[in-house]
Amino acid sequence: MRQSQEVRDAILRYYDRISASDVASFDELVSQEPATLVIGTAPGEWVTERDRLRFGFEAEGVRLEAKDPVGYEEGSSGWVVDQPAFVFADGSVMQSRLTAVMHQEDGRWKLVHMHLSVGVPDEQVIDLQRRWTAEGFSEER
Repeated sequence: MRQSQEVRDAILRYYDRISASDVASFDELVSQEPATLVIGTAPGEWVTERDRLRFGFEAEGVRLEAKDPVGYEEGSSGWVVDQPAFVFADGSVMQSRLTAVMHQEDGRWKLVHMHLSVGVPDEQVIDLQRRWTAEGFSEER
């Protein structure tokens, strides 16, 4: 596997287009393969349905800002890691961690899998999940 500027550029374009709410670019950036999956930071964000995947491009006022993505490729497969920031309409910022798998389709690198997480101390996660269980919350996919 070798480092890839093209895969890096693909995730940067994804960030740019999702930040611009550019729904028209969705099909150019996200694979139509049934295995396409995005796992977000919120409970229940396990998204495989195309209309729900597209929703991220429809949300206004949210920007995704790169930190320093690094991409790799081998053949038609690539992956990228980064620590992007979500910037919300009110100016608040959420730091995150991202891994994404890209696949080359029709001469373009397209997203087939993304997993976002937020670094939270384990003790805080355990406390939150206990509260959610007590409140009757269930994580539905």
